[in-house]
Amino acid sequence: MPINYLDLRQQAKAEALKARTALKQVEERRAVAAALLQQRASDLEAIRQSVADAAHLDPRLRCALPSSEPLTHAGGLPAAPAAYTLIAADGSQINPNAHAPVHYFLVNLGAIRLQGGGDQAPDVFTHSDLHVAEYTRSGGYSEEMVSLERDKGERKLVAELAESAAQQPIITLTDGPLELWGEKAAGYGDDKAFSEHLSEYLAALEQLHQRGAATAGYVDKPRADLLVRMLEVLQLPEGSDAQALRARPLRGVTDAHLLRDLLQPGERSAVFGIQSQSAGRYFGHLALHFFYLNVGKPGAPWLARVEIPGWVAGNPALLDALHAVLVAQNNILGSYTYPYVLHRAHEIALVKYEEHEQVAQLIINELRAMGVEPGELSQKQAAKNLPGRRRFTL
Repeated sequence: MPINYLDLRQQAKAEALKARTALKQVEERRAVAAALLQQRASDLEAIRQSVADAAHLDPRLRCALPSSEPLTHAGGLPAAPAAYTLIAADGSQINPNAHAPVHYFLVNLGAIRLQGGGDQAPDVFTHSDLHVAEYTRSGGYSEEMVSLERDKGERKLVAELAESAAQQPIITLTDGPLELWGEKAAGYGDDKAFSEHLSEYLAALEQLHQRGAATAGYVDKPRADLLVRMLEVLQLPEGSDAQALRARPLRGVTDAHLLRDLLQPGERSAVFGIQSQSAGRYFGHLALHFFYLNVGKPGAPWLARVEIPGWVAGNPALLDALHAVLVAQNNILGSYTYPYVLHRAHEIALVKYEEHEQVAQLIINELRAMGVEPGELSQKQAAKNLPGRRRFTL
């Protein structure tokens, strides 16, 4: 049956009406948050203590932690370094399909390395990692596990490419948060496997630290409320309990929403630490930090969140180089404010739909050549592949 657009139109109208009401409420909350941000801008030590007290009530608390800069800091655009090495990596994947004849997954990594300030053509790299999961130790992989493999692989690849980088400073970028999300692994309940992934990931970060690289995770269109959550903590009355902490008086306000009028194009926010349950995994110079960067145009702010490790947060020269190069990269794609090198890395890594079937057929052919007969399509998938359907799946 086709979609019932008549029903959908009525539902869309109702949702739009609710959105208009909610938006007004969020704007009121944003005004409260903005006033609080100004009032407590320089009260850094007291804020850190309030967050520590709140984290004692709820160890799962996830919010911003002030560093040495006022909450309302707006750092101007620094001069870009005359020469530098810029490395970006991205990944794509073919996820396992339980309905396919073979249970496999593929992680495809793409990277680009260029010399900033010079006229050399950039180098591009690809790395494809195939796992036929039916015959591995686990007997099966979830999409979350494949994402872990991809995220870890991206970090290891930029660390490897940084080792032979010619120019200093070295700046490396990946798309998305710097933190390897433990929640992604929770679905399969294999803590040992996640610990192994994390150990390799931290080793790659440490390798970048030893190389003196400014590594970062770039989050486009961030919806996080780490800074807003910190402001909610500051509103707690003295003697509050864990239940009071769970109230969200500023719900709906995002950090980008809060800071969009504070930061002019090219400016960055203060650098913040992150209070989270996973913070203990990233300690010392690996501790996770972030700042917001307005990569938009005058009258059209567009904020990105940039996640960095502690050694970058504590090194003004590296921080300035990262800041300047990111703004320059965001100016290359014209009206689209996204780092050019990350866009190119994505193009390099992308696995096209038709390649899914080619890889599956490749595995089937190799299995048969070894005398191993692959499984069969599920009955459900076979029915979907009946004549008249547009897409077939192996």
